[in-house]
Amino acid sequence: MAPTRKKHKNQSSRASSTHDNPTDNQTDEGNPSQASTKDNNTDARASTQPPSGASHIITNEEELRQAKKIALNSISSSYGQYEMPELSNQLDKHGRRMIAYPCKLCGTKINCPTSDSSCSNLKKHASICLHKHQEIKSTHSLAGLGIKGTGEIIPKEVPQLCAIWCAKAARPFLALVDASHKAILHPTVIKHLPRPHDVSRDIHLLYLAIQQNYCNSLNAHKGALYLGVDAWQSPNGFDILGTVIYRLVEGSNSDMKLEAMPLDFLWLSCSHTGEYLAKTVALVVEKFGIKDKICGLVSNNAKNNKVMVRELKKLQWPRFRGEADWIRCFAHILNLIVQAILRPFGNKKQKIQGQLMQMSTPMGHKVERMTLQIKSKCKKDDSTLIQDEDTEAEEESLCASDDDDSLSEGDIERASEEDDDDNYTTDSCKITLAKFRAITKKLRFSPNSKAKFVEICEDKECETPHSVERDVRTRWNSTFSQLQSILWCEPEILEWQRLKQHGVEHKYYLDRADLDLARDLVHVLGIFQELTLKVSTAGMSRLSNIVVYIDQITEHLSTVISNIKYPPALRNACQHGLKLTNKYYSLTDSSPLYRISILLHPSFKDKYFKLAKWEPGWIAEAIRLARDMWSLFYKPQLPTPPLTAPTPASKPMTSMLAGLSNAAAARGGNCSNNALDVWLSGGLVLNGNEPVNPLKW
Repeated sequence: MAPTRKKHKNQSSRASSTHDNPTDNQTDEGNPSQASTKDNNTDARASTQPPSGASHIITNEEELRQAKKIALNSISSSYGQYEMPELSNQLDKHGRRMIAYPCKLCGTKINCPTSDSSCSNLKKHASICLHKHQEIKSTHSLAGLGIKGTGEIIPKEVPQLCAIWCAKAARPFLALVDASHKAILHPTVIKHLPRPHDVSRDIHLLYLAIQQNYCNSLNAHKGALYLGVDAWQSPNGFDILGTVIYRLVEGSNSDMKLEAMPLDFLWLSCSHTGEYLAKTVALVVEKFGIKDKICGLVSNNAKNNKVMVRELKKLQWPRFRGEADWIRCFAHILNLIVQAILRPFGNKKQKIQGQLMQMSTPMGHKVERMTLQIKSKCKKDDSTLIQDEDTEAEEESLCASDDDDSLSEGDIERASEEDDDDNYTTDSCKITLAKFRAITKKLRFSPNSKAKFVEICEDKECETPHSVERDVRTRWNSTFSQLQSILWCEPEILEWQRLKQHGVEHKYYLDRADLDLARDLVHVLGIFQELTLKVSTAGMSRLSNIVVYIDQITEHLSTVISNIKYPPALRNACQHGLKLTNKYYSLTDSSPLYRISILLHPSFKDKYFKLAKWEPGWIAEAIRLARDMWSLFYKPQLPTPPLTAPTPASKPMTSMLAGLSNAAAARGGNCSNNALDVWLSGGLVLNGNEPVNPLKW
């Protein structure tokens, strides 16, 4: 039978008990088997514990090294989810520092005592942390990942955001429920996506919600307000009157900026008479309570708008004086001037077709036969060849709307006589523009011709675009774009037009005179294109620039008229434009705002009037108008002096002091309007050679 193993105490206690109980030693000596068992146990423990004589204690650093070694060499997956262990500041029950294992997912440090080699705590935390991380990963938002500009999606805000998305860019309501659009939306948004017919209601609710706040903002505004009105027809056939308010507001950086804010959009249910428009505009102004701050009105030059301004004057708004505060839309004026230049080159289809037929049948015996052929061809082409223009009825209505601005040959003084030897005449210009439209139509609606034209452009290494712009009757700058594209692809068009299968008919062939007309018209219309882009850019249009622009147009057209290198047809057309320009230049005299804005511009002041060679009386009148406006609306009120006892008479001034006082009075030092005089006497401020932005100066 195997000997019974005894449980030994630690070495120190065993040593002390040996001295106390000598009988045990005698028992061991008497039992050799028990003695050998004790020796084996002693050798095994000696391998893990220091001998009793050394009494070595493991330090914290040694425990840490041992823990790192175990973490590196362990095949258990528990240590793989933790960083390298480190000493913790927490102590175990024996007062020794514990080993901390930082979690790789959450960074939490799991503290383990050195006497416990179990991994249960590490496994438990790793399991819980991994589960939480997977839940967060499946439901996290972009904001949680650090992406700016996004946040949590609140279901109640989805209809509001959809209404704003549609209203800001005039997007169709049906675009919300489009399948391709819904494919890129968040599931929460798709779940609460409003129906298309609900979006219109939401837009109205949003407008009503912010209306009162904006009313309070306008009532608290200290400066002037300008009202802009315009009427148009929506795609679904409703006549809409839009009203916009313009004002200067202080930006975030304490700089001034121009704010344009739509006030209201009203459905016009009656004829657009001036009285009806005035009544509608007055309702909007009364609704927002801003009649005391309206200093001007901006609109186009239509007849009914003139009547509207006259009717609004009868309402006796404190700062609105009728036509004197009426600012005409300069983009509309530019359009009218260009239309006046191009009107002599306008055409009627039947007349142009007849002239083209005569050009294509020079032989008398073929006239009848060719006429029948061309008539049959024209019946087919009437719907395809030159129908990229508006219909003739639309042209008549447009011309009738501009009756006030149309000019005849009798209206032009010293018109140049046209001659058959000229490079081009007024009649030939009409045919030339018809040729341009025919080429555009061919390239637009014939894929084979378009492909062949592009091939020719690529062979000749012509830069893109390889196309000819379409001319639209209601947009003058489309004519300019078409002429530019004709000149851009000039060599390619001359080669393409002669292709029997893909080109145009012989009567539409371009010659040197046609290209000369295109080149001259591009030169004449270039300044109008540049100014149109300027006034159409948000924040670029300034009232102080209008007179400057008109002066530039006047100088440009006068130069063309006086240059005999241009044919009489072009010079006479420019006289039409110049006369209309002078008409609108004279209308600026009815409003003092144009001249006052120039005087207050830091790059113009009264120096511009002198450079423009204004008469001294005109300059003095402009300064007087600015002085009156300053005194009436903007001059600070002088404080009322308190009543005090009469002061003794001052000593009489010496001759030098009297001279200084007289000089100061002569310079305006004692004048109540001296601030304006100091401004006008200062130097001009320029940005290089260009005027500065007066709002940011």
